[in-house]
Amino acid sequence: MIYVKKLNGKTEKYDSYKLRKSLSNSGADEETIHKIMAKVDKIIYNGIETKKLFKFALREFKKCQPYGFSKYNLKNAILRLDREGFHFEKLVAKIFQKEGYSVKLNRIVKGRYIPHEIDVSAEKGKEKMMVECKHHAKPWLGTDIQTALYVHARFVDVRKEFTVPMLVTNTKFSPQVITYSKGVGLKLIGWKFPKDNSLEYYIEKFKLYPITMLSTLNRKKITELFKMNVLLISELSSMDIHKISRILKIQKSKANNILEEA
Repeated sequence: MIYVKKLNGKTEKYDSYKLRKSLSNSGADEETIHKIMAKVDKIIYNGIETKKLFKFALREFKKCQPYGFSKYNLKNAILRLDREGFHFEKLVAKIFQKEGYSVKLNRIVKGRYIPHEIDVSAEKGKEKMMVECKHHAKPWLGTDIQTALYVHARFVDVRKEFTVPMLVTNTKFSPQVITYSKGVGLKLIGWKFPKDNSLEYYIEKFKLYPITMLSTLNRKKITELFKMNVLLISELSSMDIHKISRILKIQKSKANNILEEA
């Protein structure tokens, strides 16, 4: 029996189905999956780090489908979003916009006792949602009970302005957060939670893929695009080669490579 070591240091039984499923969800065809899994079987050993396994699968995916592999990197792409600022909040706001809400970012709301800066205000009909976003740069950093308590306390102070509080994160919630949130009516969206309405579900549903997924963009190019308010691959792909070449100060051939991957 083979066990793998997770990023948080814990070990769990290796499940090849999870790897197959993640490759399939990323757009890998059956032939590609079969080739990758055959190679994984040759290099896997008891105690292998999931990070090493992921990198190996990613490298093999890239060999088989040069641009298809980018989607496999979705979780890491979101982890990398906020090196530059409030891009995770912008991504969350776009999800609510797609759901038909009118949204405002970083709005100052006067509470009963003190003013609060609300990450995302989302309104649709009679529903007025106070959305707080918690971004983590490390996948093993979950959202703990202190954050949930803080968000609910803010909602209590501004409840004249809102009808529903929500906490959104790019990682996971502790069991204590989930139990507490059910009790006080705090809605949650995180990685793989809730099961049928998770963060990655909405990203896939509306194709809200961030530009940090693209292998043809380094950090400097991503920063330049963020400055131009380009957050999503769909926004980048709507631009022509000449504009990309001008913004990133690169040759048109390289701009074409970026567009091709996008």
